[in-house]
Amino acid sequence: MNTKSILTLFTFITMFGIVSKAQSKKFNNPIVDSIVIFEEKNGLVAVEAEHFYKQSNAEVRAWYRTSKTETANVGRDEDAPHFLDASNNAYIEILPDTRVTHSDQLIRGENFTDEAGKMAIVHYKVKFNTPGRYFVWVRAMSTGSEDNGLHVGLNNQWPAHGKRMQWCDGKNKWTWESKQRTKEVHCGVAHEIYLDIEKPGVHNIQFSMREDGFEMDKFILTTDKNYVPSEKGPAINLAQGKLPVAEAKVVQEQSYFNNISKALPENKVIASQEFPVEETNFYKNGKNWLAINPKEHKEAQTSTTFNFESGKYDVVFVGVGENDGSSTFSVSINNKLLGTYAPPLAKTMWEEGREFNALWRNIKLKKGDKITVTAKVGTDGKEFTRGRWAGIIFTPVGKGKQIQESPTTYLFIK
Repeated sequence: MNTKSILTLFTFITMFGIVSKAQSKKFNNPIVDSIVIFEEKNGLVAVEAEHFYKQSNAEVRAWYRTSKTETANVGRDEDAPHFLDASNNAYIEILPDTRVTHSDQLIRGENFTDEAGKMAIVHYKVKFNTPGRYFVWVRAMSTGSEDNGLHVGLNNQWPAHGKRMQWCDGKNKWTWESKQRTKEVHCGVAHEIYLDIEKPGVHNIQFSMREDGFEMDKFILTTDKNYVPSEKGPAINLAQGKLPVAEAKVVQEQSYFNNISKALPENKVIASQEFPVEETNFYKNGKNWLAINPKEHKEAQTSTTFNFESGKYDVVFVGVGENDGSSTFSVSINNKLLGTYAPPLAKTMWEEGREFNALWRNIKLKKGDKITVTAKVGTDGKEFTRGRWAGIIFTPVGKGKQIQESPTTYLFIK
């Protein structure tokens, strides 16, 4: 390659990097104006995390939005996006995420800080009508042991009872929590995270990084010590300003697995979530799938009993395609291998449909047989799949191919 070609290639790579960084950079810019003020009513205020009006101390780590149309590419981030179950279908995450497990190097001032208000701060304006003590609840997603800590502040002050919010329970799902980590209780003490609002008026509520990789969906401040949020929390109230148009809703119609399960009345069905998950390395992923957390395990296995009428069946294993590799699934009957397959790459984050299923024809089964599913995660060299699958359908011989036709599970609807 001549000097001119090398220079051209170098220029292209440099410009591509600048453009990619610039495109990701916009995902950490505010999407609301500084005039937007949220309002407390009757001792309660709720705010979507992505509606910060300002971000500061974001040189080393910053908060980035994730939604169905926004995914930042600013370094290491091994998690799959979690906007599907997020309030308003969007959330923010501190990136890059370089300390994923306890074995990763802890670098103070880079991927961890126990000093509140030092790194990656998001700001929100809230009008308080009622002075008092407000207990702080945050809806967060923790997928490991090193992404479950946060600090909360008030008017650029970082009180002792705003430091070290901690999550231990509710891994791999959006979870409300309001506990403070202490030296004695690492998983946190309830009712110890709060802010004291001494005067009514507009106050600045702030959250700052403790651990990178932290994902925040929504927060609530309440004077009711016994209040516990549920689902996606209460509605938002505005005192001033206007919020951006809400993200397109992600709705889950009747699942693909349910559709094909009901295609014939003779079908016998075992959904994946009917299989045991205790000590299997699987976890329940949403309402329809079992999956593997690749940070903790690379393989999982679960078994259940075939409790239907003895006979011959076509067996349809309903898998899920993913875009970061191909998982491998094996199905066994009484510990004898029925078959193994790997679904092809999906075009989107995940997909369901005929091409992601396995079909074994004319299989003899007896009531009481043990059905075992083994899954191994795949990788594209950068990220790992999660070995997602929906279940198994036992259909009359010759009908397996027929029942595989159905629309995909997830539809984005505005």
